[in-house]
Amino acid sequence: MMALAVVSTAQLALGLIGLRQALREGTTYDVWKLKGDPGRIKRDQWVLGTGLSASGVMLILQGVATAGLLSRRRRRAAAKTLGVLGAVMCGGYPVEKSVRQAWQGNSPDRSIMPLTAAATGRAAVMAELGRCGVGLG
Repeated sequence: MMALAVVSTAQLALGLIGLRQALREGTTYDVWKLKGDPGRIKRDQWVLGTGLSASGVMLILQGVATAGLLSRRRRRAAAKTLGVLGAVMCGGYPVEKSVRQAWQGNSPDRSIMPLTAAATGRAAVMAELGRCGVGLG
């Protein structure tokens, strides 16, 4: 449980950093044929996310579930929630055009690659720990 809480907290921090950077630079979501409008990024980020973060709703749910790991009654549900969120994020980062470009070395912003790679890695660990219910009794 403690490992899941630590990994989720670190991943959430990276998600919030990505959200802040995306809002500042106007990095909208860009997945296949769906592309966000920089003029609506503040509104769109709540449900659709940004090119550098999960949606605001997912980030809030992650924070609530991480805190739920401290509750005796909600621990199992919190772990499962974090496992699902981690799995979704593992798929979400690589489908974003800005992330793929950064991972291929084709982005002028050198901060995107380490930020999103670290966030994706932590999401993968979060998915596995949540799936296994590590430390839950």
